[in-house]
Amino acid sequence: MLNDLLKDSGVPNFGGANANLGAVLSGLLNITFFIAVFMTFYWLVWGSFQYILAQGEKEKLARARERIKWAIIGLLVVLMSYSFARFASEIFPPGKGGLPF
Repeated sequence: MLNDLLKDSGVPNFGGANANLGAVLSGLLNITFFIAVFMTFYWLVWGSFQYILAQGEKEKLARARERIKWAIIGLLVVLMSYSFARFASEIFPPGKGGLPF
């Protein structure tokens, strides 16, 4: 019944999958992970440029090191959470009422 309502309302079918909450959340979760990886890479590059442009000034070097450190920590957190989500999806498959991804 929900699929009929969604089909009639013009909601996209999300790549052939059933247009349900699980498909929407799965797509949003993947997009969120890609954005998070991009942002951590951006912070890492930004910190690297700051480190290069610091020219030996201790305060600027310290700020650049902190930015690089937190970018690496952020990347590790994102990768660990992605790995956990994939592991959880293997334990709780979608066909048996498990997680949507």
